[in-house]
Amino acid sequence: MNKQISWLVVGGGLLGVSQQIALVVLPLLADIMSVPYETLVNWQAAGSFLFLFSSVYWAKTMAKKGVSYVVKLTTAGFLLSNLILLFLWLEYDWLSVEVMLGIFIVSRIVHGLFSSGIVPQLQISALMLYPQNTIGALAKVSLGGTLARCLTPLACIGLLMVSPTWVFALPLLLGLYVLLITPSLSKGKSKEKVSGSPHQHWGLLVVAFICAFSLCFGQFSLVQVLTRFIPDNSAQVSQWVAINLAITACLSTINQIYFIKKQKVDSERLLVLSLAVAFVMAGASSMAHHIVVMCITVSLIFVALNSATLAYTNVIVAKAGKQYTNYITTTHTLGYALGAVFVNFSLTLPYTLVCTALFIAFSFIVRRFIRNVYPKQAETT
Repeated sequence: MNKQISWLVVGGGLLGVSQQIALVVLPLLADIMSVPYETLVNWQAAGSFLFLFSSVYWAKTMAKKGVSYVVKLTTAGFLLSNLILLFLWLEYDWLSVEVMLGIFIVSRIVHGLFSSGIVPQLQISALMLYPQNTIGALAKVSLGGTLARCLTPLACIGLLMVSPTWVFALPLLLGLYVLLITPSLSKGKSKEKVSGSPHQHWGLLVVAFICAFSLCFGQFSLVQVLTRFIPDNSAQVSQWVAINLAITACLSTINQIYFIKKQKVDSERLLVLSLAVAFVMAGASSMAHHIVVMCITVSLIFVALNSATLAYTNVIVAKAGKQYTNYITTTHTLGYALGAVFVNFSLTLPYTLVCTALFIAFSFIVRRFIRNVYPKQAETT
């Protein structure tokens, strides 16, 4: 693996590492701070909501100063947010609950302001470095996120047994690596004529929103569902969450490598198939009454949604241009934020809501697929 590919893969995994660590340690952090789990989820979502504003700023900054500058600056901010959170873990013995909550909020604000610029600019960099195969270029960055979701939970399982402090070594080391090997890419190569406007692809952006909502709400709701199976044991709940995320990421990695090796993938068909699988598994998980069945079905939901994300990203970029990576990121942010907010409702059957949302997305995609791929059949329906 050459330096450019490793830069794209590792950089593409930074957010995944940060998100997976948050999912694993938030129950423990809530226990130590004596605050409700939902309170930390709310602030996690608030930090993610800043992506809406900061992603637009980083897009404008990229146009003025280039991709390399933005990647270096946003990666430095990512490192700072994790250093602040590391300080919280090191000093929680003598800090009050209010101070700990304040430190946590600051770390999420810094994370939200800076981290939003990493993946979109890496995607643009990938398209600049590998213009001959745009699907393969995007897959390299996506593979980084998938590997992060695979390796981070596995690492967390072992590190939690030693000390939560060591969990934060991984994002710091990876962030430093990305910062040091970021190549210099000219500003001129990053400019491209916009072939359309956002409203022309609103349907796919709505699907992206639903997928992001289902992914975030499904992940955070898993903690509440597992708590019903394992009451009054936050450590064991964290371990089951880590196991679930590891299974999800391992299956997603196999999927992603298959797509890369196959090279030619019909993104439209992949999107239909992925949403169909996610919808069926969401229905199955809403009826599950055993912890193992729940973890398996939920893992398959996440695997299918990860495949759908790659599919609709490829479709939008192919039809509208690489500038649309910023719109996709903004849409994902809205979905993640709303998904985290819905966790506060503590629904009795949270995956029934996921199933309903995915049914809406699947229905739209099937209708779109028939009209675009089989126009003759659409005329008769």
